[in-house]
Amino acid sequence: MAVEIVWSKRAYQGYARIVKYLEEEWTEREVKKFVRETKRFFDLLKRNPRMLEPSKTHKDLYRGPVNRLTILTYRYTPRKKEIILVNVRDTRKKPLK
Repeated sequence: MAVEIVWSKRAYQGYARIVKYLEEEWTEREVKKFVRETKRFFDLLKRNPRMLEPSKTHKDLYRGPVNRLTILTYRYTPRKKEIILVNVRDTRKKPLK
């Protein structure tokens, strides 16, 4: 059984904000490249759900870069074979401390 990716409302809104920003400030080529790059990343994540850095404080929570300008936070529940995308954020807007 394959691992399923589930989008939280917050993650979907963050992803949509990034796409909207790219559509407004960049060309269609960059938008397509970003969408293609994230799709490839999520396919890789399905095959290796623990590939990003685990949280030191929360069990089954992982965070890391999708690319050099996008950070993903997700929760992996191996029993359900499910990855819940918690947040997708653009590092250009407000960098992590």
